[in-house]
Amino acid sequence: MQLQDISIRRKLFILVTLMMLSIATAYIASLWLSHNDMIESRKNIIRSVVESTVSQLQPILSSENSDLSEAAKLAHVKQLIYTLRYDTNNYLFLYDTVGNSIAHPISPELEDTNLSQIRDRNGAFILQPMLQGVRETGDVFWHYYWPHPGKIQLDEKLGYAKQIPGTDWIIGTGAYIDDLQNIFISRSITYALMGLFSVLLAFLISGRIANSITKPTARLVKQIDRLTSGHINEIITDAERKDEIGSIAKALIHFRDQTIENNALRSAYREAQYRETYDPETQLLTRKAMNDELNRALEKQSDDRIIAILIIKIPLLRDILAQWGSAYCNEVLMDISQRIKPTLNYKALLSRHADDSIALILNDLTDISEVSNLISTVQNIIMQPSLIDGQEVSFQSQIGVSTAPIDGNQESLLISHAEEALNEARRLEQDSLFFSQLKTFALDERLELWRDIQKAIEHDQFYLVFQPLYDLQTNQLISAEVLLRWEHPEHGFISPARFVPFAEQSGLVSRLDTWVLKAAAKQIYEWMQAGVHPPHLAINLSGLTFMNSDLKKLIHDATDGYDIPLNTLELELTEGVLIASIETLQDKINTVQEMGISISIDDFGTGYSSLSRIRNLQINKLKIDQSFIENLAESQGDKKIITAIITMAQGLGVKVVAEGVETPEQLNILRTLNCDIVQGFLLSKPLKREAFMKLLENQNLIIEID
Repeated sequence: MQLQDISIRRKLFILVTLMMLSIATAYIASLWLSHNDMIESRKNIIRSVVESTVSQLQPILSSENSDLSEAAKLAHVKQLIYTLRYDTNNYLFLYDTVGNSIAHPISPELEDTNLSQIRDRNGAFILQPMLQGVRETGDVFWHYYWPHPGKIQLDEKLGYAKQIPGTDWIIGTGAYIDDLQNIFISRSITYALMGLFSVLLAFLISGRIANSITKPTARLVKQIDRLTSGHINEIITDAERKDEIGSIAKALIHFRDQTIENNALRSAYREAQYRETYDPETQLLTRKAMNDELNRALEKQSDDRIIAILIIKIPLLRDILAQWGSAYCNEVLMDISQRIKPTLNYKALLSRHADDSIALILNDLTDISEVSNLISTVQNIIMQPSLIDGQEVSFQSQIGVSTAPIDGNQESLLISHAEEALNEARRLEQDSLFFSQLKTFALDERLELWRDIQKAIEHDQFYLVFQPLYDLQTNQLISAEVLLRWEHPEHGFISPARFVPFAEQSGLVSRLDTWVLKAAAKQIYEWMQAGVHPPHLAINLSGLTFMNSDLKKLIHDATDGYDIPLNTLELELTEGVLIASIETLQDKINTVQEMGISISIDDFGTGYSSLSRIRNLQINKLKIDQSFIENLAESQGDKKIITAIITMAQGLGVKVVAEGVETPEQLNILRTLNCDIVQGFLLSKPLKREAFMKLLENQNLIIEID
């Protein structure tokens, strides 16, 4: 058995037992030494008594003392020996060198008798050792047996004798050993009782100490077992202690709190992942999940199979959203989706595309006619009445379709084509339209738009508007998002939703990006010339431009004409950029950041902008998509998602921007969740240059919504 196999309680008792054994050993040794010390002490006493008596007798026995006769001297000596006593019962005696007893105060009848041959009960000579020792060394210690005064029984004595100088007399004395033994036994009993008391006290104290260690240790072990089995709210005891167990309890409390926090983060992360996959209101796939599924389907597509993407718009849902709110709108979408699902095969996928539209992916089609047949079925199903607030409402729908490989083999391109087909179907007031039909229906119009965009770039028909961003810590304006607008000389205002996607498809988007960069640099330069401290300007850059191998040169060409610090610029990357590999993307980000330009990810939470990719990129900001903000006051799910995003992003050192803040309730919630920056119509709509200039000049204008 090894030491670690023994319980702490047993170890403590073993330790105490070993200590007691050590004490007992020391006690026995000390008794033995004490006994020897007593013998030595008694030797010193009887020697000093004898030597003191000798010093008294020498003047009497001196040859120079002629005043006394020999008989008188003897009488004086006997008188002195008879009268001397020490330690109550001890006495002196006087012999000559041949063993004749001269003076014996206890047994005077032995005087004038030769006792050299007397023996004790064991047959040993009593006086011979004394006589021999004195003859050899002049004095001697020896042991012999002699009765106590008034008793017959012989008891052991320690004797000392010394020859009186100048005479043949030997004076001696003895101490009874049993007197020493009695003292020794009395002391031994006292010490033993004290030792026994110490042992009992040690065992009691060790037991108490053992209980103070083993009981809380057992409690902590039980609490650890419960924690590891999932009872994360287990109450941890003994944290108030000041010893190592208290430290363990405090560490366990820290572990429990960390576990609770980690579980909350994991729960929020799982919910975020779920939100990335499923729309929480309708349980349909999200756009990101649909994009991922479409990518996987395209990777597996065989040459003889067709994949179709249908974007199904239900225009009346916008009115329902405005009149009854998002709950009714979601209810209608769920009702319609549930009625569509039985008509689809197991490989088809439904997803939520927008507030008023859903998307449908059809896999493994053998003929395009299957799509046309399904379009008719879906639209008939949508036309069936839905019950809203006790009223039956029928819906019309319009569908845009793109197919692979006919219209492309990239996910983003196919979805863009389906949306373009839908927009054209709405413009032409048709129920459905394939993207391939646009080549016939809208070729002239697309050519005209292509030429108009180039003219607009060349003749500066575009202009910038600025939507302010506010810091929630200081409540002050710190930057602005740059948005592109187009005022056509003949057709008036043209929505970016129309010309930006077309520019991306037609190869004009890099020219648009360059125009915006130059216009932003020029605007910053003009503000600086006017003595206005310029805010950071965030520019939406297309993925095509950002991934351009000449990106650094493009930025310098656009800004070198204006003496501005590049750290006043920020590039917002759309979800399409994140398709690229992490290594390639980070290289591009590093290139831009080394120039002093910061990077943010736009529309976070949709498309490819998931935490799993963001955490591997060294970005400066991420912007939470407004779809998470719009129901923030009503949806606990959205609040949990935003909490998780803010916690994780700030843990990575990334600032968080909330887009689309439109109500005071949303702003207050974001403030309590420690969001860094906000923007939205509640604070300011996008402003033209002059209006934004006034806002910059009035630096006291801060948000005060509580």
